[in-house]
Amino acid sequence: MQNSNKEVGKKDVGGRKTPLGIEKKFDRFGDWLDDSWALRKASPWLNRYPKSILILTWLMRLVVGGVFVASGLSKAIDPWGTYYKMMEYLEAMHIPIVDWGNTVLALAFILFSIEFIVGVSLLLGCYRKAAPITGALFMLVMLPLTLWIAISDPVADCGCFGDFLIISNWSSFIKNCLISIAVIWLLKFNSSVKSLISPYFQWIATVAMAAYIVIVGYIGYWQQPMIDFRPYKVGTRLLAQDDEAEYLPRYEFVYEKDGEIRKVGEDDELPDESEGWKFVRREEKEFVRNERAHVDADEVQADFRIWSEDGEEDVTDMLSGYERQLILLVPDINELSMASSWKINLLYDMAKAHDTEFFAVVAGNPEAIEEWRDLSSGQYQIYTAEDTSIKELVRGNPALVSLEEGIIKWKSSLSALRLNDDDDDSGEIATYPIGLTMSGKEAIADLSLILVSILAFLWLISTLRNKWSVSSFFSRSIYPKKNKEKDSKTPES
Repeated sequence: MQNSNKEVGKKDVGGRKTPLGIEKKFDRFGDWLDDSWALRKASPWLNRYPKSILILTWLMRLVVGGVFVASGLSKAIDPWGTYYKMMEYLEAMHIPIVDWGNTVLALAFILFSIEFIVGVSLLLGCYRKAAPITGALFMLVMLPLTLWIAISDPVADCGCFGDFLIISNWSSFIKNCLISIAVIWLLKFNSSVKSLISPYFQWIATVAMAAYIVIVGYIGYWQQPMIDFRPYKVGTRLLAQDDEAEYLPRYEFVYEKDGEIRKVGEDDELPDESEGWKFVRREEKEFVRNERAHVDADEVQADFRIWSEDGEEDVTDMLSGYERQLILLVPDINELSMASSWKINLLYDMAKAHDTEFFAVVAGNPEAIEEWRDLSSGQYQIYTAEDTSIKELVRGNPALVSLEEGIIKWKSSLSALRLNDDDDDSGEIATYPIGLTMSGKEAIADLSLILVSILAFLWLISTLRNKWSVSSFFSRSIYPKKNKEKDSKTPES
C-alpha cells in the first residue's frame, strides 16, 4: 500500500507548486501518514478495494468543500454580520479595536472569499495540492480557536455560518474536528484523483468564483443582505397597531320585512332594501381571534423595543398608530458622519409632505444624541434602542426601514438610497434603494446560475479536450510541415 501510494504521487502532474516551500512540508507530512497507525490498519482494506480511495476522496471533497462553501457564502451574504462577529472576537481577546473598522471589514471580505474559493475548488477537484493545503492552514487556525471558544465561552456563538445556521460552541468545535480529519485525508490522496476542470482553465474558474463572492458581499455591505437570515424580514410585522386587539367581536345584522325577521352575518349577502327590507339593529354574536394580531411566527416580532431619548420609558406602543412610517436607525451614533445629515433632513421634509411619520432610533447616550441634534439641525424625534436590536433589524450605519401599518415594506442603508423629491400621486415618499430591481433571492439565484454555467462550460471543454486531444489537434494544424515530415519518417506497420 505504501509503495503504491508513493508511486501514484510520482505519476501525478495535476498539482501546482505552492510558495514558501509549504508543498515540501506537506509532502513530508504525507510520508509520515504512510507510516501512521491509522493508514497501516486501513492499508489491507484499501488494497483489497482499489476504488475505495477514489470514492472516499470524492466524498471528502464534497463534505469539506460543501462546508467551506456554506460558511463562506453565508458570511458573504451578510458582511456586516461577519464584521460584527469579528469585532466581538477582538473584544473578547482584549485586542484594542479603535480605528480598526476598515481593516476588520477588509479582513472579513478576505476571509469569506478564501473560504468560498477553496470550497468550490475542492468540490470541483481544482488545485489538487493547493486547495487541501489552504484548507489545512485554515483549520490550523480555526480548530484551536473554536476549542478556546467552547471552553471559555466568550461569545454567544462562533458565527461559522453567520445567521444562516447558528450552532453551539461545542458543536462548532466537534464539526471542525471532523472537517480536520477529512482535510488530512485530502492532503494525502487528493492529488491522486482527477479534477473536473483541466488545470489550463482553472484560473478562469477562480476569477469567476472571486467575482461572484465579491459581488454578493458588496451588495450585502452597500445595500442589505440579499437573503435576510435575521428575524425581521421584509413583510414581517415590526410594530403592532393599537386597534389590533387579541379578540374581535363578530356581528349579525337584523333586517325586517312585513313582520318577517332575517339575520345575516358579516360575510353573508345583505337583503336588498329596494325589496322592502329594513335594517333594524346589529347584534354581537361572538368573539374571534384577530388574525392580524395573531399571524404566523414568521410575521410577528414583539421583541423590538423602542425607548424614550433618556432610555427610561418604553414608547414602542405609542409609535404604532401611524399608517406609514419611515424609521432612521443608527446602531452607533458616535460613528455617524455629519455628511449624511443633509440627506436625513431631506428625508424628513419629504416624509412630512407625504403624510409619513419620520423618526430616528439610535443607540447612544443622551449627550451624544443632543450633540448630533445640534450639529445636524434635525427636527425629527429621536428615540433609543439597544444596538444589538438595531443591528438585527437592519444593516448599515445609518439605515432606514419603511413600514406600512406596522409591516416592513423595504430596508436599505442610507448610502444606497436614491431620493426623488418630485411629487408622487400615490402619496408615498418617492424613495427606493439603488441597485437591485428584483428581490434579493432572485438576484442571488441569477448570480449563482451564471457561476454554475461558467463552471459547467469549463468542465465541458475540459472533458472534450481530454477525450478528443484538442491540444494535439491544434498542434497538427499549426505546424503542418513538421507533422508531414514526422508522418513520412514513421515506418509503416
